[in-house]
Amino acid sequence: MDDLFKGLHLNEMMAADIPFLLDLWHREDVMRYTDEFPHPRGWTRRDDVETAWTAYRHRRKMMGHDYAQLILRLGNRTPVGESFRFPLDNRFTFGQWRKPMELRTTMTDIKMHPDHWGEGLGSALMGLVVEHAFVRTKCQLLVVPPNKRNPAAARVYEKAGFTRSKPLSVHRGHYIMEFRRERFEELYRR
Repeated sequence: MDDLFKGLHLNEMMAADIPFLLDLWHREDVMRYTDEFPHPRGWTRRDDVETAWTAYRHRRKMMGHDYAQLILRLGNRTPVGESFRFPLDNRFTFGQWRKPMELRTTMTDIKMHPDHWGEGLGSALMGLVVEHAFVRTKCQLLVVPPNKRNPAAARVYEKAGFTRSKPLSVHRGHYIMEFRRERFEELYRR
């Protein structure tokens, strides 16, 4: 099991990763707790590889490092999951939760291939996602939207350092968990 954790890393998506993503997103067991497809992504799981890649590169160029589709990999470069992040505009609300106007805020998530559920990889890789977001962007607040029916996802986020927002507001089955840059500096930069 320890060998599984050696060399874990993430990298930004390349065109060659799109088939892995499309396969992952077409798995009912992976997608059962998510909405159809996050609108901010700019492309859909029904798009072909070329359309998806073109749309991704365009959005990435327009939005900079705050927008990124990441591929989560084992040390042997095998993809095992994905994480997507995008900036929230100042008008963003999620049920009763409102983006703090004064904070540069980014939303992210993680999805793992079911072959790797229960191995602790999600928690380890989510730590890399958090570090990537805070080191590569000027994000001050990182948020995730776990589904209330998916306690495993909430545990992964909690282990990485996220806390449930107050007041807890459920919207379409999801709620917001937050991670502030100050907490990142305290937990990850010791």
